[in-house]
Amino acid sequence: MRIGISALPLSRVRAGTARVIQCVIEELRKIDSENCYYLYSDRDFELPWEGSRWHKRIRPGPPFLPGTLWLQTVGRRMIIRDRLDLFWGTVDLLPLGLPLALAKVLTIHDLTWPLYSKIATWFHRSMFWLFFERSTQQADRIIADSQSTARDLERIFAVPASKIEVIYLGVGAAHRPQDSRAAAEFIAAKYGVSKDYISTVGTIAPHKNLITLVRAMKILRGAGEVSPQLLVAGAKGSKISSFLNAVQSLGLTDKDIRLLGYVPDEDLPMLYSGSSVFVLPSLYEGFGLPLAEAMACGVPVIASNTSSIPEVVGDAGLLVPPTQPEAFADAILRVRSDTDLRKAMIEKGLGRAACFRWDKAAGQLLECLRKAMAEKRSERRLDENRH
Repeated sequence: MRIGISALPLSRVRAGTARVIQCVIEELRKIDSENCYYLYSDRDFELPWEGSRWHKRIRPGPPFLPGTLWLQTVGRRMIIRDRLDLFWGTVDLLPLGLPLALAKVLTIHDLTWPLYSKIATWFHRSMFWLFFERSTQQADRIIADSQSTARDLERIFAVPASKIEVIYLGVGAAHRPQDSRAAAEFIAAKYGVSKDYISTVGTIAPHKNLITLVRAMKILRGAGEVSPQLLVAGAKGSKISSFLNAVQSLGLTDKDIRLLGYVPDEDLPMLYSGSSVFVLPSLYEGFGLPLAEAMACGVPVIASNTSSIPEVVGDAGLLVPPTQPEAFADAILRVRSDTDLRKAMIEKGLGRAACFRWDKAAGQLLECLRKAMAEKRSERRLDENRH
């Protein structure tokens, strides 16, 4: 097959979705020696194994043309001209109006934008309202990162369950237990923070619910507990002001909470491993990859009991209601003070994290692509017979 891939995220900051796509295609390269792949983007990006079967298809659009619109215009024309057999939309949208004979697979990582639409800019909301639902209709197969996202697709957009396949994300080999003291010392020296810390990873946005964690930190301080510093790793989203206001109004300072901003991939295993606890208080996650990565690094996790999070954590972590800072504060105290509980959580977490592998995800993706292509060929034969 000649398979096209939307590679726009690979030419942006290598975090989040870009990291997921990179890990998947690295495994695809190892397990698939038959098909040819064409990666489409408006900007160049690194592809170490570009060669006879892997090809970058780069064409800049007009100045200031957003990637979403580039895919619908310049990218769409390139895809049609390349006479592909199948196109994989890696992030929520497909180029609309592709040939009917072209098989189309769409990955949907989460449904943050309709569920928490206020966190997105007016432009991004418009792009999704214009293209998202039509993309789900034109896709032959849809991949969801979790059963939770699959259920939301059925409930909100009436996508048939038979069209959806759930493929869990994976954990990279770099995410493994490190010496916790050495890891904490490394993070403290590089980022100028305390050696005694808890961590959370994710963009500062309302649905990440970090204000609940801030309130939990205030409760720990008020209880007289010699509390760890909270390290927040992730982009400072456009709605950061409400988070900063909460920190200030509660009388907390940099000694209590530090914003690290974007932390490079190579530092994340050390950040996780040096944490006494990893906490994710999100109201909503499409998967919650930092949870799996933290467990793989041998760190106890505490998280909300909502959306996809119970799927990822299972019985390996402590799950609490997302709007109860007292519950988070109590859970943090328990994990930090109860040695037996901590040891049991670490052991269960390592076993749970082992379930999430990139080679498994890539194998399931390849099978999904083959299935979509076989179904499209079957449709074509039926049409030919009818005529």
